[in-house]
Amino acid sequence: MLVEASYYLDTSALVKRYVEEPYSDKVDQLFSQAYRGIGVISLSHWNIGEAVVVFDKYQRRIGIDSKRLTRSMLREMKTLSRLNRVKIIGITPGILKESIKLVLEHHIYLADALQIPSAKKAKATLVTGDRKLAETARKQGLKTVYLGK
Repeated sequence: MLVEASYYLDTSALVKRYVEEPYSDKVDQLFSQAYRGIGVISLSHWNIGEAVVVFDKYQRRIGIDSKRLTRSMLREMKTLSRLNRVKIIGITPGILKESIKLVLEHHIYLADALQIPSAKKAKATLVTGDRKLAETARKQGLKTVYLGK
């Protein structure tokens, strides 16, 4: 029996799908696996909202059309949802409680801390471009892919 790959994307990884950045090709490979039916992309509602903020910053800095990027992302999430290839994790009281513990223990931002229990809930490998988040997630026993040096 083939074990399906499951990857939880934090915001830094999700943005790489829609804006060409270092390691965008790695994220594109994960989406390709999802479309081929051999992988699942997981993320939080939080990541979708945070990605829109990043797109807006790109628009103000270099003129990228943030509305177009947002529409592309939402359209792709809808398509992957119809294919049962995406899991969108809500922020539950339990996830928030665990996130707060991580903030206090590891001195990370709440937005980053939310990624760890969300990835655990999705039973997925965390994919991130944030070194400190990757290190913290590994300390919590979470399999992690760091998109960086």
